Amino acid sequence: YANRSAKFMGAYIKGLTGAQAAWAARKYHGHQVLPKNIIKQFDEAHNSSK
Repeated sequence: YANRSAKFMGAYIKGLTGAQAAWAARKYHGHQVLPKNIIKQFDEAHNSSK
C-alpha cells in the first residue's frame, strides 16, 4: 500500500491528474521513477487510440 501511494504522490508532484497517475502506475509498474516526458507519453497514447 505504501509503495503504491508513494508512486501516486510522485505522479501528482509531476503534475499528472488522477487518470494520468493511474495510467503511469500501470505502464511503469516495474520502474522506480517516472520518466520526465510522462505527460507527453500519456497524451500520445490516448490521442492515437481515438
